[in-house]
This record gives sequence, C-alpha cells and structure tokens, in this order.
Amino acid sequence: MKRRSVFYLLLSICISALIFTVIACKKDNQNTGRRWSPESGRMPQAGDEYVNPFDESVLVWIPGGEFYMGSEEGDPDEKPRHKVTVEGFWIGKYEVTNKQYQKFLRATGFPEPQYWDDPDYNKPELPVTGVRWYEAVGYCEWANLRLPTEAEWEYAARGGRDYEYPTANGSISHDLANYWGVEGKDTWLNTPAPVGQFPPNPYGLYDMAGNVFEWTSSLYYRYPYISTDGREDQEARYFRVMRGGSWQFSSGECRSAFRRRFDMHLRYDYVGIRVAKSMQVQRGGK
Repeated sequence: MKRRSVFYLLLSICISALIFTVIACKKDNQNTGRRWSPESGRMPQAGDEYVNPFDESVLVWIPGGEFYMGSEEGDPDEKPRHKVTVEGFWIGKYEVTNKQYQKFLRATGFPEPQYWDDPDYNKPELPVTGVRWYEAVGYCEWANLRLPTEAEWEYAARGGRDYEYPTANGSISHDLANYWGVEGKDTWLNTPAPVGQFPPNPYGLYDMAGNVFEWTSSLYYRYPYISTDGREDQEARYFRVMRGGSWQFSSGECRSAFRRRFDMHLRYDYVGIRVAKSMQVQRGGK
C-alpha cells in the first residue's frame, strides 16, 4: 500500500512537470517567431525573426504590400489618406533598450543620452530615451541597421489589418499600451515601461503604441508620402517625424496615423529608437 502511494506521488509530480513544460514552451513559441539567417538559404517569410549580430536586436520580417496611409478623420497633416506601396523589410521587435545603447556608447564614444544618470530612465530593460535624431542614426549605423521610414513604420503598425491603433486588437486601453495615466496593466505614470510589457500587434511588434515615441528617417513633409520627393534625404536639416505615442501623452497620439514633428537636434525623455533593415542588407548593403 505504501509503495503504491509513493508511485502515485511520483506519477503526480511527473505529470505536473510535463504540464508546466508544455505551457512554458507554448508561451515561448508565442513570443518567438521562426529564426532566419542569411545562411538559411531561403527568403524570409512573414513572422520570421532575425537576430542582428552587432547589437542583438531581434527584427521581424514584414512582407511588402500596399496600404492606405494617413487618416481622413485625424489631424490635418494626416490627410489625404492615400495608397502607398512598401517593399518587404525588417523592423525591430522591441524598442532599443538602455542595455543595447550602452554597448554602442562604449564602442563609439558617442555622448550619453540626456537622462543616462537618472534612475527613473536608466534601467537596462527600459527603452533608451533622450537621444537626438543624429544619435539615433549613429546607433543604427554602428549596428549596421537604419531607422524605418515613416511609411514603413505605419505599415508595420497597422499589422496588416488597417488597425487604427497599433495594438493587439486595434483598440486602445491601458491593458494594451503605456500612455498617459495609470490603469489595468499600465502601472507606469512617470516613466516608460520596460520593453515588451504589453501584447504585441498582429506582426508581433511590441510597444508600437505608447511607451516612447520613435524616430523615423523621414522629413516632416505634407502628404501624400512619396519616397523620392526629398523627404528621405538623410543630409537635410529640417523637422523629422516621430511615431507611436508616449507614456507622457494621451491615447490619441498612439494612433497608427498620428504624426509628430521634432527638431533633429533636441532631446526629450519621451523619444527613443526602433531599428529597421532592408532586405539587401543581407547582401552587403543597408
């Protein structure tokens, strides 16, 4: 009788361990896409992930296509809503963290961000903030990456479903994003949240809505967006576009179509970086 009790106890422990392993694997698979590398011998597919060897950024492959950019119901600079074609590209799964940015500082001698010594902003897994546009570009060049264009950013934000908000389901709430206020999962009132605290959008991208605004490569020009009209001139000195909203601003600025212009030489505590990469990079270019 005693042996039978021991047997059932061990059996119960084994079953519990198996269930825990299955749940853990399922959760891990939900957060990790198929890994791709230049040596894989195939073209990337939607949902593939690539780990950049220079800064360890995880990038998600966004297949090319057409989408409607802007909004007729939004601010004047979001009009007219118009069709844009985007080629396939890689974009960061997460915002660049302080841990990643520290490697860049040590390697290059670039100046520290504005809030680097502030304990509210300098924890390793928080998104780096207080960086000028030129410093964001410098980081990308060091990592053999680039900033996304404004069109790429919005295309990825809409998740392939024309979502109004770049969240898991296209709506906005404090359970889906970190913006002004505290409620639900959003417990960060005076600081950004560590990256990846909220559910990703349908492309598997985290914090596209809220947390910190993200620099794009694009100059702040009127719509329609035309990539060859000078707005992607990386040498020009003018306002650049930021996207995504922030923990300091209302939910309206988290909309997929919302545009905020910003001086290239300024730093603020609500501005960060999300990286991108063109397919031809795998063949030696950016």
